[in-house]
Amino acid sequence: MSPDQTAKSPWGKPAVVTTILFWSIGNLIVRGTELTGPQVAFWRYLFAATLYAIGHSIFVGPLRWKDFKVAAPMGMVLALEIALFFVAIKTTTVANVTVIGSLTPLLLFGVAARRFGERVSPQVVAATLLALVGVAAVVFGSTSAAGWNPVGDALAVGALIFFAAYFALGKVARETLSGITLQTHSLISGVPVLGAVLLFDSRGLPVPANDQWWYVFGLIAFPSTGHFLVNWAHNHVSLTLVSLMTLGVPVLSVLGAAILFDEPLVMLQILGIAVVLVVLSFAIVETSRLDRSESADDEPVVAGATELEA
Repeated sequence: MSPDQTAKSPWGKPAVVTTILFWSIGNLIVRGTELTGPQVAFWRYLFAATLYAIGHSIFVGPLRWKDFKVAAPMGMVLALEIALFFVAIKTTTVANVTVIGSLTPLLLFGVAARRFGERVSPQVVAATLLALVGVAAVVFGSTSAAGWNPVGDALAVGALIFFAAYFALGKVARETLSGITLQTHSLISGVPVLGAVLLFDSRGLPVPANDQWWYVFGLIAFPSTGHFLVNWAHNHVSLTLVSLMTLGVPVLSVLGAAILFDEPLVMLQILGIAVVLVVLSFAIVETSRLDRSESADDEPVVAGATELEA
């Protein structure tokens, strides 16, 4: 059992909310940089892995091969997802990439129920299916907008599959690793994956220009911190709830892109965003209710209570 697995923390949900905010900021940072997707992903991973490895060695303990083997599957899957995602977000619109990514819950409901024994109510499933209407409205609403590219959308679908796998593998790894240990070893395992992608894409390891390093450090400060928070939160919130809350990323990213990059928002997209927000609100409340119900069912019976009731 990992050191911080003994009890549910009330900070689990705030950690996931902060993660969604940080990931949304990360989408806008990637959109603004002149670096290619593989370039910004590789240098972000290299510096983040170095910083976390130093911090882990000082404050937690030495890195261990057995921990690396547990964290590596999640780390390599996430590295591939980031490579695809970064290319996609610079190929098509921010709206399309982030909304396609919000379909993650649909891929994880079965895993949450079968692997982790989570209760997914028919109401949550129905509400999430309704969110597809909102997703379709945002995606198809932007097909006439400048910057839309079907190849980018296809890459976003590939990133979606890897992203769902990242969540599932991360929750499995958290059964034995602490959040900081999982984060550190997963970053290290992702460096060679992204290095290979960058070598293939650029035929070398080009170093960013001086004014581009701010984007790399911004991604370490926001999205990488978000990944640490969600890795920690896995033991304190359900996989269902974590995946559902990713529905907030497209809303924040699309609004941010409209403000910073003048990406147009048509009425159909605005209606789609409204649907996603309503579904997200309902699904979070319903999932929280189920979590409380499960906790109550798991509480031990107080000695003598049955006799008093009898």
